[in-house]
Amino acid sequence: MNMDKTVILAKKYGRAIYEIAVEQHSLEQTEADLRLIADAIGENESLKRLLLHPLLSKEIKKDTIKNIFADKVQPIVLQFCYVVIDKDRASILESMIEIYTLLAREGLGVEEALVTSASPLSEQQAAALQAKLSEIVGKKIIMRQEVDSALLGGFTVKVGDRLIDGSVARQLSTLKAKMMQRG
Repeated sequence: MNMDKTVILAKKYGRAIYEIAVEQHSLEQTEADLRLIADAIGENESLKRLLLHPLLSKEIKKDTIKNIFADKVQPIVLQFCYVVIDKDRASILESMIEIYTLLAREGLGVEEALVTSASPLSEQQAAALQAKLSEIVGKKIIMRQEVDSALLGGFTVKVGDRLIDGSVARQLSTLKAKMMQRG
């Protein structure tokens, strides 16, 4: 399958599950359910191999999904997975979920912020930063955190295509550049 067709299909399926979730007023729960499935597939190589195996029947694949997730996700999410398996699209399921997530967050007025800091933020620091970012952006913020010791101190925040760089490494770099100019 070529790349353009893959992207078009992922968007088609992602939008379809999004529209169903809107009708059922379950955007957040559907996102959580889809993320649960994507994470399970991403973390379990044998599950991934089973779903992508060309010789296994679709019934075996659907039964496996049902046995693992039936009591953990909504029926619409289970049905969505069955359709994806029936149409031999399991290889792009993660892309479909990414599309859904973007649409759902936009629909909910939510934006994701990636916070990278030199050391893990305390719960109080994270809550304060999340509140401040919500205020700045004007949307509810979902925060993901990463640690990068190369920052020395401080943090960077990426929200959409905006980058806020409050790291000590950047401050030192800026100071060095100013000193070189005066040199």
